[in-house]
Amino acid sequence: MITLLVFARAPVAGLCKTRLIPRLGARGAAWVQRRLVEHLLDAAQAAARASSEPMRLILCGAPDARHHFFKACQKRYGAQLERQSRGDLGQRMRAAIRAQVAQGPVLLVGSDAFGLGSADLLAAVAALKHCDYTVIGAPDGGYVLIGARKPLPSLAGVAWSSGRERMQTLRRLREHGSADASHAQRSDFDTARDWQRARRAGQLAPLMR
Repeated sequence: MITLLVFARAPVAGLCKTRLIPRLGARGAAWVQRRLVEHLLDAAQAAARASSEPMRLILCGAPDARHHFFKACQKRYGAQLERQSRGDLGQRMRAAIRAQVAQGPVLLVGSDAFGLGSADLLAAVAALKHCDYTVIGAPDGGYVLIGARKPLPSLAGVAWSSGRERMQTLRRLREHGSADASHAQRSDFDTARDWQRARRAGQLAPLMR
């Protein structure tokens, strides 16, 4: 069984995508958050249909999974809902993967992984047949996906949002197993510049519904 974990913050105006608020306003930023989650869940659903192995989808909400939007996603996509654990990002990722990895390979993505498609998810699954961990990087030095077939080591000390987190995470993973990072980079979506770039490229069209 392949498990896909999607980390997502509830689309509450003023509490999500805060770096977009100066450009789009609080409600506009919350609208973008909803569309980004749907975009990623669409990719996950397509990957599940194309996979030769069963794949289940778990939507990990923050601050909890009770928001009505998450419940709508549960109904629409067949996603299981769970609350993210406490701690920094590394602690939350580690806990989420540890809870599922005994059942098979786990992929974890954040809802801002706008550049990820179903083919990327399937490529990450394929990579885990030959290594313990896999990472899909982002142009800013971070990463949009981490996959594992065994528990993650501690990521304490990784400088999140620094532009060094991909390099630092890979170093930690390779101290505890084999890690593949040969995938093409994929963009995330967090700032007004990301918004402008996506609009110019026509990439927001699938979200306008």
